[in-house]
Amino acid sequence: MQTRQLINLLFLGIGVAAVSIIIVVAYSVAPETSDGQRPFMAALLGGLGLAVLVGFAWLLLDRLLMRPSRKLTRGIRAILESRSPEQQLPLPEHHALGQLPEAVQAMADQLRASRREIRKAMESATAQVDEQKTWLEVILQGLTEGVLVCNRQHQIMLYNKAAVAILGMPEHIGLGRSLFNVLSQPPVQHTLERLERRHREDHEAPAELTAPFVCTSADALYMLHGRMALILDAKGEVTGYLVTLVDISEDVALLARGDAVRRALTRDLRGIAANLRAAAETISQYPDMHPDERDRFDQVLLSESEALSERLDGLARQIRGHLLGRWPMADVLVTDLVSCLEQRLEDLPRVHVTLVGIPLWLHGDSLSLMQALDCLVRHLHAHTGREAFDVESMLGDRNVYLDLNWEGRPVPAGLLEEWLDSPCGDEDGDQRLRDILERHDCEVWSQPARRAGWALLRLPLPAPTRPQFLPEPRRLPARPEFYDFGLMREHEGSEELAGKRLADLSFVVFDCEMTGLNPAEDEIISIAGVRVVKRRILTGETFERLINPGRGIPPDSTRFHGITDEDVKEKPSIQVVLPQFRDFVGDAVLVAHNAAFDMKFISLKEAECGVKFDNPLLDTLLLSSMLDGDEEDHSLDAICERYGVNITGRHTARGDTMATAELLVRFLERLEAQGITTFGEAVKASSMTAQLRHRSAMLESGQQ
Repeated sequence: MQTRQLINLLFLGIGVAAVSIIIVVAYSVAPETSDGQRPFMAALLGGLGLAVLVGFAWLLLDRLLMRPSRKLTRGIRAILESRSPEQQLPLPEHHALGQLPEAVQAMADQLRASRREIRKAMESATAQVDEQKTWLEVILQGLTEGVLVCNRQHQIMLYNKAAVAILGMPEHIGLGRSLFNVLSQPPVQHTLERLERRHREDHEAPAELTAPFVCTSADALYMLHGRMALILDAKGEVTGYLVTLVDISEDVALLARGDAVRRALTRDLRGIAANLRAAAETISQYPDMHPDERDRFDQVLLSESEALSERLDGLARQIRGHLLGRWPMADVLVTDLVSCLEQRLEDLPRVHVTLVGIPLWLHGDSLSLMQALDCLVRHLHAHTGREAFDVESMLGDRNVYLDLNWEGRPVPAGLLEEWLDSPCGDEDGDQRLRDILERHDCEVWSQPARRAGWALLRLPLPAPTRPQFLPEPRRLPARPEFYDFGLMREHEGSEELAGKRLADLSFVVFDCEMTGLNPAEDEIISIAGVRVVKRRILTGETFERLINPGRGIPPDSTRFHGITDEDVKEKPSIQVVLPQFRDFVGDAVLVAHNAAFDMKFISLKEAECGVKFDNPLLDTLLLSSMLDGDEEDHSLDAICERYGVNITGRHTARGDTMATAELLVRFLERLEAQGITTFGEAVKASSMTAQLRHRSAMLESGQQ
């Protein structure tokens, strides 16, 4: 029994006993009245007065001593159980504890200072390790090859961004997740078995414990060239393996196109050339043949010549595309091109190039493009005598137009054709302007500009792989809290999971935004999630989507989350996004603040989306209530303030998700300090809290 309950019972007993004694004493000593009766009412009133005094004393004791001491105790326990030096100690405002709160505050300050010193010492001691780790991360992230490190159970232990970009399945890549979610299993398994067999047969050849292989992505959309290397521990035992990946899908396609060109040169064109040669030889050998026969041979020469011309044009287009796909290119900002062009034109001090309009990104080889622009400006200067040129980039249907503008007339097509065959940028003189433009699949032309009396040269260049413009971040207003604890029992997890340590589990913290607060009528319009593994928030493994609800978003709802109809107009539906989120979650434990609210919306969409979220569930609101008591405020803002957690992007799905993830890490530390180490223990404790809160809510609603 808790101390508060014991004190309540003690005061209740004292009150009852005192009232009873007063009534008995007053009744026994009071003189009898004329009718022989004792003044019972006076005795009763005296007893009730004493009861009121005892009750008032109890209220003062609870208000000034018990409640402040409980608040102080919770704060002390929170500081002791938390590893964070930023954990705050809430002090009672009205109390009769004397200088105890100030003394405890001073002790807490000293403890926080000591923790900061310890953390600083640990950071200093591990600085070299952190530096080496940073080097490794920079190396991994700088590699164009995808890198995946897996243990013997084929779980991903480390990966870089290139692996996510190559495989194109960010929802399936994550720490602790199976490699075979993203790669076909047989080639990987076979290569691993080969390397392990080689390792068993020859322990003295670690340099040979690598092997190449070819596989496809799990969805069979990409062809990949991989190399596997075994990872050995100090005893020489295989503990895992490293896989590097290169996307060869385009190379395979280019090889197929190269084979098509080779077949055309060695087979198709050979037949046409043979027909032309035969017809020409026949005409040469029989100059006096009949006119009708001569017409037939002339028709053969004409038709075969036309076929040869068409076939050669087709081959030229294929070869151009083949070269375009093989030439190394990257996204280039037009501003950088113009800056380099100005430096290259320093030998022409009177010629100036000015960037106008909004600079865009394009895709190409920056060096050769700069050489091409330099060549064109010099030709234009020599032809027109102009010294001022404007460069403007514009969005086309499928390209980015790069325009060279000057005051004057357009360049004649014949002269422009001569310029294309001039040397450009190559000291040996082998590279022509035409080569650079064909390399970028660009056909330049000249035309009048929009300004009267001006002309332009237009270069349609490949569009970039990145988006041209990024939306500005939106600041969103608040949303009221919603309580519903009924769904918690449906996500308590299995008995096997109940025995697992919290420190060994993988969590996905998530949050949703909706068109309103009624799960039966309103729709999800935003969902975000982040993975937490071994108390580490993996900011590189996040999920964030806006969803088109198929209906208008009420203005009252937008007031809370800030999402408008325009924001979701071009976004996918819930039928597309929810299966993607299910793939991202995998078998992780779901975590949310006031989780039942979000899960209710999700559960109502499971059937039509063809998914089932049967994952176990934890609620940070219930964990906070269990750890800090019902007397504290358990809104997300209040908890973050107590635990010193900064919220970036409050009331967005992503911002609330990241704040909740920070709180989860703090709660896991406190749960372990209290001896709650397994998932089953945490669920049991939070379930009891849910029942108490539910009963309290029912009582409050009944009283109202």
